[in-house]
Amino acid sequence: MDLLNKHTTNWIKSTMQDIKELAYILNQHSLPVLNGNGHPLEKDTLLWRLYDGIEKGQFLSDEEAELALYPGDAGSNTKYRKLKSALRDRMLSTVVSFEPKGGRFTDYQKAYYDCHREWHIIKILSGQNANTAAMGLAVKLLKQVQKYEFTLLTMDIAAYLAYQYGLRESNDKKFREANDLYTQGRLLYDAECLAEQLYTELMVKVVNNRAVNQEVAQLASTYYARIEEQMKEYHSYRLHLYGHMISLMRYSTINQYDVVLPICEKAIAYFEQKPYEARIPLQMFSYQKMICHIQLRSFDEGKKVANFCLSLIEEGNFNWFKYMELYLQLAFYTQEYGHGVEVIKKAISHPRFQFLPENTKELWRIYESFAYFLSKTNQIQVGQSGKFKLNKFMNETPIFSKDKSGMNIAIIVVRLLFLLAEKSYKQILDEVEAIEQYCYRYLTSKNTVRSASFIKMLLQIPHGQFDANLVSKKAAKYRKVLDEYPLQVANQTHEVEVIPYEELWEMVLPLLRK
Repeated sequence: MDLLNKHTTNWIKSTMQDIKELAYILNQHSLPVLNGNGHPLEKDTLLWRLYDGIEKGQFLSDEEAELALYPGDAGSNTKYRKLKSALRDRMLSTVVSFEPKGGRFTDYQKAYYDCHREWHIIKILSGQNANTAAMGLAVKLLKQVQKYEFTLLTMDIAAYLAYQYGLRESNDKKFREANDLYTQGRLLYDAECLAEQLYTELMVKVVNNRAVNQEVAQLASTYYARIEEQMKEYHSYRLHLYGHMISLMRYSTINQYDVVLPICEKAIAYFEQKPYEARIPLQMFSYQKMICHIQLRSFDEGKKVANFCLSLIEEGNFNWFKYMELYLQLAFYTQEYGHGVEVIKKAISHPRFQFLPENTKELWRIYESFAYFLSKTNQIQVGQSGKFKLNKFMNETPIFSKDKSGMNIAIIVVRLLFLLAEKSYKQILDEVEAIEQYCYRYLTSKNTVRSASFIKMLLQIPHGQFDANLVSKKAAKYRKVLDEYPLQVANQTHEVEVIPYEELWEMVLPLLRK
């Protein structure tokens, strides 16, 4: 029973989140919520008040909404749950009427919505035995879905036509043509599904772990060998999207960026030849190119890719946030700290930030913590309300705190930086032994040389009694390692070093006693 109650509570909370996201989408496209008669909701009804309160941010939780709408019955939930369910149904019905308009949508995106809507109409007509009208639409739609490589739709339409030609019209020639098209489509669809499955299996292993992963690299090589021949045989959007991503993961997971770069360029060239704008693949592989240029320190090329990405990405979608992460890193690595802070503000204040996965939100919290440190050392003016609370930050990063050889390094570094900036010397002294043990346990591979060296440099601060001259002498041998292993050859995960360690060290020294 406890488990059932837990799942019921989670469902209620997720439904409120669903409605928030639906409200954002409807508002973004200026779509009014429709009532049961196909007209916009009448104002001052309970349905309208609930929607208006959520859309304007007045209701942030079920409790707030229920108390405002049912003040006398608050806590019973029954009436409110029915109201919320009715609103969700109306909003979903409104989404069905969405039509992509304007220059923000590519031909491919418009075709995706139009083709699926038309196939829905064909199925309704077929269900009503209006097969003459349905078949005419299906023959026309088939050409469109083949042009845009919608494999599953191609299979569905071909199967429908094969059935109609075979049983309704007894047209052997057309039946065989449609049936052959279905069979070919199924083989391609199986290849696409396999590529997507293999790519997803790889991503599950790395999404919450930013450490170098030799095991994943080897697995990616094995997976790529399974689909390489199919990629030569079939030329489809979906197969080559996942196939090329698996191909580059053979090297990106071990940070061989000089090898990843030509794979990205090959994939971009493939999708640029499509008879439509393949915006998503171009975004994804340009994103990987940008990582390569940042790590290889080719910043001018990185800025060119950044500007190209900006022209492709719709603000607020998931890829936009991923691109903004790289844009921030590019700004920090070129010492354009003020610009980097603006990127952080824009991302975190965006209405769709609340709908991001928790691991992505944590990354932005880590980036934000470094921005506060820059402000603390007078590198920039953050200009954000409130004060950075270190303990609160530590509690808000539970996922990456477990990523011991990955993003937890950045968490440890920024924590030490803040303790130093706030002159919490006793606390630093208390943690020296634990951090030394951490380095011994997790930072001994060649892929963590820079991070291990920088943390050891920070540990020389208490060993050097917080005296700048003495600390510099003690840290010199570790500082030399940073020069011997610059970013472009360090073979480390790109997110870990939020700001280059050499530059952070120059900010640390002025904080010490002279």
